Amino acid sequence: MDFTIDTQNLTPCTEGSCLFEYVNYAAMADQQAALTTGQYRIFLATKSNSFSTTRVYIQAPMQDDKFLLTDADILAGKVKHLFSCASCDYINLTPIAGTVKGIKVANVNTSAEKWLLDAHIVLADEKSKKPVDTLHIKQYFNLAVK
Repeated sequence: MDFTIDTQNLTPCTEGSCLFEYVNYAAMADQQAALTTGQYRIFLATKSNSFSTTRVYIQAPMQDDKFLLTDADILAGKVKHLFSCASCDYINLTPIAGTVKGIKVANVNTSAEKWLLDAHIVLADEKSKKPVDTLHIKQYFNLAVK
């Protein structure tokens, strides 16, 4: 299995604000992906603008310095997609397939570790399970500040 991730063409933050961070020894507690103490590393990608917020939670193993999530992992609920918008007409989308590859990289500016993730997540209509979109995230994730 090739765990190299091309560092070119990282996911841009084109509007609003974006945050890419992770938490160690955590777990996703419910459908809303509330975080609790657990045995996983949870990666969170957030994109917000003036009217909506999209969050993607990725549950990865704590051990090792690399990981790969597959279709089976995504179907098992290790990736969550949440979209909130008070004034939008939208359908709930749920991850049904894809891959998430992650590797720990050295942070030259600090002693803190960071991770580079490359994710391709197929999103489907929550009711029909029909694929409607594919989400691509390739970005560095830093340890969340408590």
